[in-house]
Amino acid sequence: MPGTNEINMEYGQWISFTEVKVVPLDIEYFWSMYDDFYAFLSSLSGRTDVQKELGFGKPDNSPGAIVSFNFEGMRVYDRLVMNDRVNHVWKLDIPQATELFTLYQVTVSARKIDNGTEVTNVLEFVLRSEKLEERQAALALLQKFAALRPSELLDFLKKRDGEKYHDHVLPQNQ
Repeated sequence: MPGTNEINMEYGQWISFTEVKVVPLDIEYFWSMYDDFYAFLSSLSGRTDVQKELGFGKPDNSPGAIVSFNFEGMRVYDRLVMNDRVNHVWKLDIPQATELFTLYQVTVSARKIDNGTEVTNVLEFVLRSEKLEERQAALALLQKFAALRPSELLDFLKKRDGEKYHDHVLPQNQ
């Protein structure tokens, strides 16, 4: 993720980051982390009091499912928009603004490569505050947690599957 100085911090600006990483795992195994929206989101740092928002016809674990949690003193709602298990595209957004963001969405896509899975994360958002200092603080907070996510994803699989995780790690060419 670029540093704050490289980002247009103008009020109302649409900001987008793309990051591509290779993980040494079979694509189907890697993608299995997205099978349980609630469990996956519950495993990410910075979130407390994680709850499924059910009732009134809301789905449990398919597009439209909503998970809420406390984050930095505010209640946040993440909505599953897509989980395409065939083409490996997963997307979430926030259905309502938070104290930090007017709009926020994450799209993850994956493709099989020789030595594992190439994962592309696209994070797009609009910072809410009209004050530059508050937008800068919100961006710094986002960057802090975004830096933790790659290892948290693998840790989620390791915790979920224990020793079986190592059965899915692919050998890497040196």
